[in-house]
Amino acid sequence: MKVQDERTARLKEARQRLWRTWLLWGAAPLVVMTLLALIVAPTQAAGQHPSVLVRRQFDAVLAMCALLFLAGFYLDGRWTDAQRLSRRAYEAAGGNRFTPTKRQLAARSMLVFESIYNSTIALTVIGIAIALAALLAGIAGLGVRYSLLLLALAAEYQVFVLSRHPYYLELMELSIRGELVPRNKEDVTRQ
Repeated sequence: MKVQDERTARLKEARQRLWRTWLLWGAAPLVVMTLLALIVAPTQAAGQHPSVLVRRQFDAVLAMCALLFLAGFYLDGRWTDAQRLSRRAYEAAGGNRFTPTKRQLAARSMLVFESIYNSTIALTVIGIAIALAALLAGIAGLGVRYSLLLLALAAEYQVFVLSRHPYYLELMELSIRGELVPRNKEDVTRQ
């Protein structure tokens, strides 16, 4: 019973930490950057079309922001891959020498927790960078319309980050119960 209570407490703390990180360092900066962009970005007169130079500058900034989005998507997928994390925990529990028990695997759950926490921090930094690029684009004179388009990309990115939380919690729960194991022995020996 005590082990179950400890697991529940750790998972509750992990859920709160993920949510707090997303709110304080993901959603809040996005809101601040949006407000600042609306304040500082020059508005364009109705019916006036942006110049070709402004359009190309926007395309360049959009491409950089999209690249950041894809980098975050790739890194998160790599760092929080269930098989990769299960191999790390399995090997840390002595899986190269013998078959670890659930208790031994559960004792290595902090490896999984730390990898997920590190991934959320990296995702948060990337989200801030995308929102900051939108603000800087507005300050640079691209106009409020283009800043808002970039901020929409930043908002979509934050939705992506938030959508990862159930997966993270599932991995954490499996690891804390000692049930996050590689599919087969070849997965352990192959890195």
